Amino acid sequence: MSSATLKKRGLEGMIGRRAVGTSGGELVREASPEGSGPLPLVLQPAVEGVDLAAWLESHREQVERHLMEHGGILFRGFDVGSLERFEQLVRSLSGELLEYTYRSTPRTQVAGNIYTSTEYPSDQHIPLHNEMSYTASWPMKIWFFCAEPAEQGGDTPIADSRRVYQRIDPAIRERFERRGVAYLRNYGERMDLPWQDVFQTSDPAEVERFCRETGIEYEWREGGRLWTRQVCQAVATHPRTG
Repeated sequence: MSSATLKKRGLEGMIGRRAVGTSGGELVREASPEGSGPLPLVLQPAVEGVDLAAWLESHREQVERHLMEHGGILFRGFDVGSLERFEQLVRSLSGELLEYTYRSTPRTQVAGNIYTSTEYPSDQHIPLHNEMSYTASWPMKIWFFCAEPAEQGGDTPIADSRRVYQRIDPAIRERFERRGVAYLRNYGERMDLPWQDVFQTSDPAEVERFCRETGIEYEWREGGRLWTRQVCQAVATHPRTG
């Protein structure tokens, strides 16, 4: 399953233009990123008019191999054009899209299960993180589509979580692996979203059902306020790469 996000930021300045190979009958060219490390692999059209969704459909295994090796792919220079075409190309590789449930940040549902990126003040930055790692269920892939490039700046930083993990002190890693991470949330108290937004319902019974099914402790407090606690994994092993 995958999560799709509509971004208003680009990935400008993160890649080079040096061609390192071609694929798909010379339709798509591979390029390497700037700096050290393999992330992300860059795929860009070698000729005009390449239908990215159709190319993905016929090169699914090749793209999956690239993704397992590099950890991320930047499709640059393709004419995606519309949300409908974006959804089509995502489905061609990833199937059905996930609904954004048990929310942690404000996002707007644009179409189907396509959402804006986290709606955050433009003069602030969002630290590096793993998508929905605060839950016991998360997408295996996340897609970004730049619909409106930023007037200035707008870079989206990315990092290889595998390398970050390797640089953490083994003693600290062991403790987190053994104990997990406890997430305590107080909804609607300045630091978090209202519970109605998080659970996408105004029915307390639906919230309680969701919490029971997902192993979340919950407590209703004075004034209809909600408190929850959930212990989740601190480390996850990729099912294919280990």
